[in-house]
Amino acid sequence: MKKVIKFFTSSKFLLALTFLINVAIFALITIFIGSYVYTLFSILALLILIGFLNRDNESPSYKIMWIVIIVIMPLFGVALYIQLKTTRGSKRQRKRFQNIYYTSYKYLEQNPDTMEVLNKFDGGAANLSKYLTNTEKWPVYSDTTTTFLKDGEAYFNALFEELKNAKKFIFLEYFIIEPGKVWEEMFNILRFKAREGVEIKLIYDDFGCVDRFDDKKFFKKLINHGIDAVSFNRIIPTLNTFSQYRDHRKIVVIDGKVAFTGGINVGDEYANVKKKYGHWKDTAVKITGAATWSFTVMFLNNWQASTKKAIDISKYKVETEKSVKIKEFVQPYGTGPITKSPIARNTFMKVISGARKYIYLTTPYFIIDHEMMQTLKLAALSGVDVRLIMPGIPDKKWVFYLSRSYYAELIKSGVKIFEYSPGFVHAKMIVTDDTTAIVGSTNFDFRSLYLHFEAGVIVHNSKTVSTIKQDVDGIMGSSHQITLRDVKQRKWYEKLSAQFLKFFAPLM
Repeated sequence: MKKVIKFFTSSKFLLALTFLINVAIFALITIFIGSYVYTLFSILALLILIGFLNRDNESPSYKIMWIVIIVIMPLFGVALYIQLKTTRGSKRQRKRFQNIYYTSYKYLEQNPDTMEVLNKFDGGAANLSKYLTNTEKWPVYSDTTTTFLKDGEAYFNALFEELKNAKKFIFLEYFIIEPGKVWEEMFNILRFKAREGVEIKLIYDDFGCVDRFDDKKFFKKLINHGIDAVSFNRIIPTLNTFSQYRDHRKIVVIDGKVAFTGGINVGDEYANVKKKYGHWKDTAVKITGAATWSFTVMFLNNWQASTKKAIDISKYKVETEKSVKIKEFVQPYGTGPITKSPIARNTFMKVISGARKYIYLTTPYFIIDHEMMQTLKLAALSGVDVRLIMPGIPDKKWVFYLSRSYYAELIKSGVKIFEYSPGFVHAKMIVTDDTTAIVGSTNFDFRSLYLHFEAGVIVHNSKTVSTIKQDVDGIMGSSHQITLRDVKQRKWYEKLSAQFLKFFAPLM
């Protein structure tokens, strides 16, 4: 049943439906009234939409998409826009999330001494951290160490070892959990720890996990094993903006002392146990120390929003060992569509614009707005070595075609683009100037930057940064560098479909 609901609430179905209904309306009006009436309605519909868009705090690309939809499908397009934007249920959900998030601010305090030392080390890095602190209160920590995990195999080995050592609580938050060897091993550890008395909470995205298990009540039955599981933003067959907001985070917190984040979901392909698109390249970071607290707060915010039950977050606060000497700066952060500004997009743009020597990016999807495109081009034209690493074997061809449509303009500006020949790059990383790196769940696409709840960690002045740089160098060593000749030799249908899909990029 959920597969049916998932299909009927998908962006592709909505686009097809609006087109068919609009064709029907056009035919009826033309046959029984006259084409001039349809033209008049189209003009009025466009004027109505412009009135709404002028009040809307959305990106220019998003507004252009709606204008194109209204021009092609005026009557139903306006009706759909108003429905998506004015649904009361959506407003109530946003308000609930915002209240929980704003309440949690009191648990996030920035140590002024840490920020002062970071500012002396690197003023640019401090400004980036201040942005996240001033907007969503995410602190930067110094009493923390990080370990880079270069692939799914390393991630699950480290994760399972820490899970076995859990004494008090385990929090897990994933976009996708699917059956297989990886989940079976994780499940066995979790239920064993539950029998030992460890508190276990699991958040899974309802859309990401739909029909993954044959047993439709699988997640509900986890409580029988001592695992308290809740779905994030349950799929309901209705049209509202909030249904697009998914929990794309990958977070694990253990005893408030250790945390994991990155791009890795729970599934066999992430550990290359199962080959779906060649070699699956993914990454994560293990965080040990004070910065784990931010992930605890991040998780419990979504837990309260999903369960609609308040929790005393402070009872999960754990005193961690303080380092004698500041060695690295670590700043976990969460983003989402309920914030006043697009935190994920702005963070990436600040990192890109702040680079002086180089900036390397890895992402499975690359669908960006005009401002992001200009920021990348400006960096490259200013002499910064900008490199973008994409998959060589895509998982979604139509998204891949759209991602490739940006190549020519970037290459002409000096951006170097690589496609990973052995398979699929799912890692979401940025590394710049040997000083700063970001690893998280955020893709370079509209959904991650504007519509999804995401998580990441920024690391400054750490050997983790150089380790990530070496890993990206290795990815490029196994990749094919794209030239303008490669772009020109693309199939005609790929180019044509990409240009059409560009109008609807904010929905993808």
